[in-house]
Amino acid sequence: MSIAPQIPSVGTGPACVQGLTENRIVLADGTAVEILTSYPVRPDADLFSLATAIEFHCADCAQPCEATLVAVRQRWLLCPGCYATLGVVRAPPESQVPDARNAA
Repeated sequence: MSIAPQIPSVGTGPACVQGLTENRIVLADGTAVEILTSYPVRPDADLFSLATAIEFHCADCAQPCEATLVAVRQRWLLCPGCYATLGVVRAPPESQVPDARNAA
């Protein structure tokens, strides 16, 4: 039997950040996780360090993620990688890039 804390799997869905008195984030399934530190360094999303790792699907890349560092943008969870690239213009997938040889 493990004594390590279990990682809640929250899937997808909106999250609610409760600050000031509670200092926690309430996930879509109702799980509340303590916020250790917040990093409000962007106007479009906030970054939070959590006391417990959570498993979720990122609202931006839709990939599964396990993290203690999550971003919240418009009540949706983002993985640290997507938070880091917010506002970056991304190149289209290779299959959508026009081939200059066929443009004539």
